Amino acid sequence: MKIIECPNLAPHGEIQTTNNCHLMLNDLSISDPLVLQMEPLRSIASLQKLIISLNDELVSFPNEAEQWFLKVSSSLCHLEFSHFKSLQSLPSTLESLSSLQSLFINSVPMLRELPNLPPSLKRLFILRDCHPELKERYREDGGSDRHKIAHIPLIYIRC
Repeated sequence: MKIIECPNLAPHGEIQTTNNCHLMLNDLSISDPLVLQMEPLRSIASLQKLIISLNDELVSFPNEAEQWFLKVSSSLCHLEFSHFKSLQSLPSTLESLSSLQSLFINSVPMLRELPNLPPSLKRLFILRDCHPELKERYREDGGSDRHKIAHIPLIYIRC
């Protein structure tokens, strides 16, 4: 399911579902993390892949979105943050994503550091337009925060 660049979606309400209806969704692509607070997405607990992209205004994730990540902590395997001109921080709750195996960060030029990442993470990709400080902190040959990602078998940083 893709919900991209729909500025009128969040203010106009929620999709109605019955109490017996549970949304089964494996992949979701969104541009506004606030839609995660709308039904039926608010109640989803089985999501495997989430792509959040194409948002120029978001500076940090609202608390509600951070809490939503905890609901999918045992199912989410792949997470991508892509094309955020203003984003300065990723959700701090990422460390709790016990099933997360792949994290992609692409074109997030204002991001200077990563939150703590889960031990389950197998692949970390940081691509294009990253902040010079981020690249320096996590560089392979002695970055000051490289130890924070040293448990990840595959790390690819190309900015």
